[in-house]
Amino acid sequence: MKQKPKLTVSGYRGIWGQDLNEEIAFNFGLAFAKVIKKRNGRKILIGRDARKTGPQVLNAIKKAFEKEGIETKYIGIIPTPSVLLLVKKLSYDGAIIITASHNPPKYNGLKFVMEAGLFAIQKEIDEIQEEFDQTNEKFTESKNEIFFEELNNKEFRKIHIDEILKNIDIDLIKSKKFKVSHDPINSAGSIITKELLEELGCEVFQINKEQNGEFAHEPEPIQKNLEQLAKAVSENNSDIGFAQDPDADRLVLVNEKGEILNEEYTLTLAIKNIINKNPGDIVINMSTSRMSEDLANIYNKKTHRTKVGEINVVEKMIEIGAIAGGEGNGGVIYPTISLSRDSLVGIALILELMAKENRTIKEIVLDLPKYVMKKEKITFNGELTILYKNLKELFKHTSLDSLDGVRFDWPDSSWVHIRPSNTEPVLRIIGEAKDEKRINTIFEEIKLTL
Repeated sequence: MKQKPKLTVSGYRGIWGQDLNEEIAFNFGLAFAKVIKKRNGRKILIGRDARKTGPQVLNAIKKAFEKEGIETKYIGIIPTPSVLLLVKKLSYDGAIIITASHNPPKYNGLKFVMEAGLFAIQKEIDEIQEEFDQTNEKFTESKNEIFFEELNNKEFRKIHIDEILKNIDIDLIKSKKFKVSHDPINSAGSIITKELLEELGCEVFQINKEQNGEFAHEPEPIQKNLEQLAKAVSENNSDIGFAQDPDADRLVLVNEKGEILNEEYTLTLAIKNIINKNPGDIVINMSTSRMSEDLANIYNKKTHRTKVGEINVVEKMIEIGAIAGGEGNGGVIYPTISLSRDSLVGIALILELMAKENRTIKEIVLDLPKYVMKKEKITFNGELTILYKNLKELFKHTSLDSLDGVRFDWPDSSWVHIRPSNTEPVLRIIGEAKDEKRINTIFEEIKLTL
């Protein structure tokens, strides 16, 4: 490996056998344990998604915690938002979640959770990184010692489900007897989501429902990867389809016609429900659609934008007391329940919205503000400072925000955000306009500077 692994606020992800292995996981476990001990912590939860390499990472983490004298509770294959909620509800000192989120199956990774049930902020990430950089212990273990135990985590799933149920109108949703198709991509959302849907009186049709890590399609829940779910919705005459990523913090929808919705609609629909219940300010990241901002404007409420990254949104939500927030990749944050992106919360809020309005999801979406969004990932090997300087000159008559990369806003509601990815070696370009020609023109101008 050419360089030492580096953490971001999204944790650490790597290709198994190349930039992630048992020894790296073991040393990250040691580093995290030392940081927790400095805060007088002694108890840590561990959860994971269903990736095939999960047991090997789990075994290395457990060994690290044992070495540091940390009490460990492994709670099995379970959604990332469940782990964050459980840290807070059960008064644990932190957690490690073994997941590479939406990355392909050859990846795995680690997410670090602190005692408040929140992901580590940049300062805490820096502490973990510093400990990791000073730690270089060898990890050797024979294959027959690898920890493969799985367990029934129903009691932990129930805590998460109950927290959601007490904050929505269960009876109203039940009265609609929704038919729901569901694709948890053979990972962490499979069992718990079916349980939640059944509690809400839904008839559930699941595909890719085994928690075996056999991803049946590319794991990122975006339109091009969800044809199986679209087909299931049509075949089962479902009212809606729900797709999750492997650790079940992101949610994407398919309407009753079998049409896959852009992932940006998930957060907008959830915020539409929340802001109708209790108008207030919202927080979204700089790459999220303007649709949610338009909804907030109807109620004369403010939209605060942050750097990309869940914890950045959460920090701002706490600071201003936001009623809702999230990220346009399908990440809904409803602080009444939990301060984390939570696909299960999104599911409950969207079913509640459909029930309240007594309309189909297609009908509700038709009433939302109309924009055309474009997203691209581009390999970029140049100097970011030079690129940003050139872009600022190109768009010198527009509004500029340099909080996270560069974002340009035009008076006609068009905007574009350019930044390096937190999780992949690429440049992300995301923009939006009221028509396709306009956003295509902006992207073409940007590409000429690369």
